[in-house]
Amino acid sequence: MGSNQFVEIGAIQRTHGVSGEFQVVWNDDFYLEEQNLESVFIEFDGIPVPFFIVSIRSKGDDKALVKLDDVEDVNIADELVGRKLLLPADEIVEKDDLLLNDLIGYTMFSDQKLLIGSIVDFQQYQSNSVFTVEHQTGKEVMIPVADELIVEVDTDQKTITLVIPNGLIDLYLE
Repeated sequence: MGSNQFVEIGAIQRTHGVSGEFQVVWNDDFYLEEQNLESVFIEFDGIPVPFFIVSIRSKGDDKALVKLDDVEDVNIADELVGRKLLLPADEIVEKDDLLLNDLIGYTMFSDQKLLIGSIVDFQQYQSNSVFTVEHQTGKEVMIPVADELIVEVDTDQKTITLVIPNGLIDLYLE
């Protein structure tokens, strides 16, 4: 398998601890939660070398602490710092689910087909999720969001239609 058949999924940023674990930063278009990673490749002198994964501990959307088989101490791990992690292109699972965070920039409409505004932020709280929408008046409006409130998402037009509780928007515009 030639190196042109591999895709870069991230890079080893630094070592972590003394047992050979290190921190990996994933590329923007790589979604760890969509993958079933058992191994990765690291390139040495132009040759991708496979490493089996012992453990992965996620540290947010773009980082993880990774332990590879046969990397037993910090000295060995230190030699891998700065190297790219690769996967065969045919093993990458494409992201097919649209996440709520992906909707920033979309235009929001109510289920009554009224223009609400543009989504400028998304916050995930312990008990609920909220979009911050810049209303057409210029004011920011907080709209609760849950799967059961979403009527339609049009990725081509970048619009979302949501059931909005009666009177909610009026609270922000008074």
